[in-house]
Amino acid sequence: MKKLFFSFILLLAAQYVISLNSNPFLSKPLLKENAFLKFKDPAPEFKSALEVERHRVWLNLTNPEGLFKQLLIGYITGATNGWDHQYDAPTIDGNVYADFYSINEDRKLVIQGRAVPFDPSDIVPLGYRSSIIGNLTISIDHADGILETRDIFLKDKVTGKLHNLKKGSYTFSTLAGVFQDRFVLFYDPDIKLGMNDDVKNNLQPLFVTSKDKVISLKSESAPLQEVAVYDISGKILFSSQKIGAPQLEINSIDSGSQILLVKTTLENGLVMTRKVLF
Repeated sequence: MKKLFFSFILLLAAQYVISLNSNPFLSKPLLKENAFLKFKDPAPEFKSALEVERHRVWLNLTNPEGLFKQLLIGYITGATNGWDHQYDAPTIDGNVYADFYSINEDRKLVIQGRAVPFDPSDIVPLGYRSSIIGNLTISIDHADGILETRDIFLKDKVTGKLHNLKKGSYTFSTLAGVFQDRFVLFYDPDIKLGMNDDVKNNLQPLFVTSKDKVISLKSESAPLQEVAVYDISGKILFSSQKIGAPQLEINSIDSGSQILLVKTTLENGLVMTRKVLF
């Protein structure tokens, strides 16, 4: 009876460890490090079933006042590039000051599993919500697998900057609001990010000019919805929402001569950024 009871306990323990190993976000398989469960000459197919390929990066969103939000992107055995309920976790948006997430199929994810083998041409959109007006910082907390040694880049679609997060954090200026299309995470510095969108947007009949410290906008395809003006460092100099008109003049910017970025959202959903010499 005691022998039967011990065998039953051993079986339960083995099933528990196997269950833990099925979690793709555990850092290491526990079976190999468990002294209690040492099986002699395990079957090759049993070993291969426990091998999980992982390449992960944790990103932080912070500010000097103590804001902290973190997301995880992991290339994991068993995951796909679509929605996986066993691998992906949506944000609960529980921080009153900000939220930070990757985006896949219109879902906001704090954990996103993606398929292996790792594809260096992969692109992952990032979004955030902020009730803070000022500077926020995106940085790498840590990474493992291939991503521990590979460069990881961030594109800021507002400023046009490409930044290697392995060389340091990226600080940007923000208004309060929800921003779904400002950042893209990628791994290949030669990839042509957003080229099709840029070409399409440049063909839209939106005219942005600057003369005598006045920036003038005129849209011939749809009314203006939102306009924001940034300097090349990403600092916001002007913002206006719910415009509802095809034209706008901006004469409230106090600045010396410099290149400014004018980001315009039309009521038909198109978002365009133009450079002007102020």
